[in-house]
Amino acid sequence: MSRNPSIGKDNVLNSLEKILSKDMDPHAGRLWSYVYETGIEELRSLAEDAYKLSLWRNMLDPTVFPSVLELEKSITGFIIQLFEAPETSVGNVTSGGTESNFMAALASREKFYKKMGRSTVPRLVAPNTVHPSVIKAAWILGMKPVLIPTDGAYRAKTNELISSVDENTALVVLSSPNYPFGTFDPVREVAESLNKKDAWLHVDSCLGFAIPFARKEGYKIPLQGLNVDRVDSMSVDLHKMGYAPRGASTIIYRNRERRKGALFVYSKWAGYPLVNQIFLSSRTSGPLAATWSLINALGVDGYAMLAKKAFLAREKLINAMNKYGFKLEGNPPYLVLAFSQTGLDLVDFARKAGEMHWHIQIQPGSKKLNYPMTVHFTVTPVHLDVVDQFSKDLDWIVNNTESSHELEEDPVLHALKSISPSEANKAVPLIMEALGGGGLEGADISFISKYIYELNPDIVEELFREVSNALL
Repeated sequence: MSRNPSIGKDNVLNSLEKILSKDMDPHAGRLWSYVYETGIEELRSLAEDAYKLSLWRNMLDPTVFPSVLELEKSITGFIIQLFEAPETSVGNVTSGGTESNFMAALASREKFYKKMGRSTVPRLVAPNTVHPSVIKAAWILGMKPVLIPTDGAYRAKTNELISSVDENTALVVLSSPNYPFGTFDPVREVAESLNKKDAWLHVDSCLGFAIPFARKEGYKIPLQGLNVDRVDSMSVDLHKMGYAPRGASTIIYRNRERRKGALFVYSKWAGYPLVNQIFLSSRTSGPLAATWSLINALGVDGYAMLAKKAFLAREKLINAMNKYGFKLEGNPPYLVLAFSQTGLDLVDFARKAGEMHWHIQIQPGSKKLNYPMTVHFTVTPVHLDVVDQFSKDLDWIVNNTESSHELEEDPVLHALKSISPSEANKAVPLIMEALGGGGLEGADISFISKYIYELNPDIVEELFREVSNALL
């Protein structure tokens, strides 16, 4: 008789806990980016239990697991109703905003090919604050990105953007809001100006799930997606402001005809006919079940209460940062904030915050693109519990932060400025030496932000490709 293998469950889990102990606690509210947390243990427990219930089901084939189709339609229907999209709208749950934006790009490309043929390179027009996932989609799909500078509030310049749309433009992408500054592109203005053009208009609202609930609480935030007539698709994440486990996002199309071009169907092989509505094929329905459970537990009123908590924390955070001379860039009305400060070394500011067990994300900005270096905050309900402590800690953090100063032309920066993108591999030893000769663990990589600000973005990209390939 065969025996089952001895798995040593306790030993394995103990080893895993040791590895995980190196991380910051994602639930404590001390991270101002990467994690979207309510601070409500009961909600987290509900999501975890629902996730486990559906963990081993496969979303590949809803005829075998009909639950996945029912859950997906319920979730996308909730989004369609929330964002006042037309009744003809349809959507799918994806693994995240990257996949959602990819699907919009794919659908637009196929529509373009149907009209123009495959010999013409389709163009993608967007402001240069657009999320990199859109540029990644263009890279994969063979589309040519055309990026437009933004105005003083970091919003797309309507006239300049529209003038860049020609007969070879397959896709225009706007953000509602964008990630770097939390400001909203003028979707309605662009949509009206696009009426006589054939380009697909996609709105990336991956950060925007809380918008309808904030509006319910009286906050004046634009609702702009498929409720705007000319918009063809929009993306909304649930694992951000919906507080679901990753990965849970949605891609919503104006109608089934718009979605049709994004479907992958294949039967020219010995196996079963394959139909994919999104890029991924086999995947767990755990995030689907967790998302559905949170939506049904909270409903509109519950999410509105969470939005209220997050906005109260936002107000306190802005007041605390203003006290120390920080400037809120773009004056965004939402929960995504970026602060500049000309008197402080922001890299050192983030480092000192880390010493007080706060994680603050540095946005290096770019001298060439005329974007300032900023510190980035995404505010969620859990931050209402900790923002007062953060405000107290700010006094020590600021008083111990170095003053802002021009980056000296050190040998590393001089060398990086003197190379071309094709020579980036020559700089890897310099970067590795600056990191202390080891890997990423325990290394202080914050100094790299200053180099990024000073360097041409083309050099930055190639350097990151080379160094990441060497380290990861």
